[in-house]
Amino acid sequence: MNKPATDHKERLLNALTACLKNKLYRDITLADITRAAQVSRRSFYQHFENKDACLLALSSDTSLKIMACIMSAYSPADDWPSLTAKVTHAYLSFIQEHPALMNALYLETAAMGHKGLAARRKVAELFAQFLCQQVSVRINVGEKIQAIDHASAIAVIAGINELILYELMDGNSASLIQLSDTAEKLINRMVGL
Repeated sequence: MNKPATDHKERLLNALTACLKNKLYRDITLADITRAAQVSRRSFYQHFENKDACLLALSSDTSLKIMACIMSAYSPADDWPSLTAKVTHAYLSFIQEHPALMNALYLETAAMGHKGLAARRKVAELFAQFLCQQVSVRINVGEKIQAIDHASAIAVIAGINELILYELMDGNSASLIQLSDTAEKLINRMVGL
């Protein structure tokens, strides 16, 4: 069970997440968010310029939660194929378990122009850096995989995220886990397996 939010910003992010379960992002009002968070409009504006800024902060917060989920999904003792399978499954499972949130993060941030693209880039950078680090660690312990550069890692992450975006746009969020095999193959080919 999640512990209750202790500060207003966290409460507002949790409130927006809760609101997304019942309404489309474009239909959510500041009143909906502040009511769900049990904070004043003034408190909202102390943390966010507007509703879009709140969603962008939620994107960043969610990417850290996904990373924590990924980190807890595997053991450093796993070989590369096992690590890839576990990480991919954890990533796609998290997204599949939060369809309304992910629809908003993938689709609504894309409609925000430069700010939305910058948020998406920040998330891609986080996961690309993680991929590069894991490849380096595995090479250092003697696994026979190829090093990848940052641009290649970005390309892999972007490709996987585009597949996810297509599924979300087609209303297939309940079957995202079926992308695991394709995502694993993409990652493994990049490292020479």
